[in-house]
Amino acid sequence: MPITAAVGVLLLLLWYAISRDSGPEHASGPSSAFGPAGGREPRAAAVSASPTPTVPPLPPSGCITGKTLPSGVSTRTLRVGGADRTYVLAVPAAGSQARALPLILTFHDLGQSTDDLEAYTRLADQGTRAGFAVAAPIGAQDRWNFPRSTAVGPDDVLFEGMLVNELTGRMCLDAKRIFAVGYGDGANMVLTAACALPGRFAAAVTVGSSVLPASCAAPTTNLLEIHGTADQVAPLEGGGAPRPAPFAGVAAQSTPDWLARYASALRCSGATQVSRDTAAWQRTVWTGCPSGRDVGLLAMQGTGHTWPGAQARPVLGPTSDAFSATVVALTYFGYTPASGDVGGGTGSPGSAGASPLPGPLAPSGSPAASASPAAPSSTANASPSVSASPSAGTGGPVSPTPSTSPSVTGTPSSAAADG
Repeated sequence: MPITAAVGVLLLLLWYAISRDSGPEHASGPSSAFGPAGGREPRAAAVSASPTPTVPPLPPSGCITGKTLPSGVSTRTLRVGGADRTYVLAVPAAGSQARALPLILTFHDLGQSTDDLEAYTRLADQGTRAGFAVAAPIGAQDRWNFPRSTAVGPDDVLFEGMLVNELTGRMCLDAKRIFAVGYGDGANMVLTAACALPGRFAAAVTVGSSVLPASCAAPTTNLLEIHGTADQVAPLEGGGAPRPAPFAGVAAQSTPDWLARYASALRCSGATQVSRDTAAWQRTVWTGCPSGRDVGLLAMQGTGHTWPGAQARPVLGPTSDAFSATVVALTYFGYTPASGDVGGGTGSPGSAGASPLPGPLAPSGSPAASASPAAPSSTANASPSVSASPSAGTGGPVSPTPSTSPSVTGTPSSAAADG
């Protein structure tokens, strides 16, 4: 049975309320977050970690110096640690640049090009239409050094930090609205950066991630993980096929366990609220987080190592068309989607939002842009006819609002690639 827009909005508001209500009467699950759920210890990467890099402070903003970059898509290089690193930058139309722009960094999977990531997710296309600048860094040899090992490659945490510095100094960005999105190993890289660079990212959305660093002392990033329950590449409960060198010894961790560890590091209470909103997903929120922060999991029922709403890739398992993960990510970062943007995708390019997504977002310093990561005001979404006006929220938990009946496409395959 199709879910109406009104029900979807109510679910969205419910998630906001749950994640920010630390009262025990709304909490279930363990009362303490010391250690992972169920008492199981996380599997640590067997490769040795490198020392944490020193990333310089942010330079003077382009908002102050008047520096700017032209609209459009360009491929750029950045000198990091004595080597040239490459990234693809998409800047929204000139009209959006009258205000400080929010920035999204997007991270590809193992062996995936940035072109393929964009064709699969449409993050740059939809993000720039919604008023975000979108940067897609490219991993050395198309892989990410999330284990922090010289055997894997250069220091990608340093690359991420220097990239944020580079873009901050060269254009007018809102430093309180810098976000990250990752798929597969790109999601693992996002988690590593969130732990190693506290304060740099307001919120992150990860799809199919599997490894949280053993050391994650004081993150500040709001986090939403989207994960298929039939993921054969990064199994929801951990384990899976052994990975080849240079990732030998790196095993997928239990998703609920590593999320519980992250919530503990974020100083959440450890209690969880679990809800089966539809046949398509189960929603878990770690409650009692300080400063309006949040940690959430959307467990996609029966789906694989896939991006919800994207074109089917059967080798990676079934794909849900209940909603677009791209639109969910943009909403989590403060964008208020139009009613035509929130439905299930058809898999064709741009299907995550058939109509253009408007921009720009509210300027930095406006009442809607808070000084610390916080959810957009629920009053902006109180009506079933969802507004197309972007807001300046910095990562609040969202519930997808599909306009079609939940279903999955594609079939599982044992030939799933390493993620």
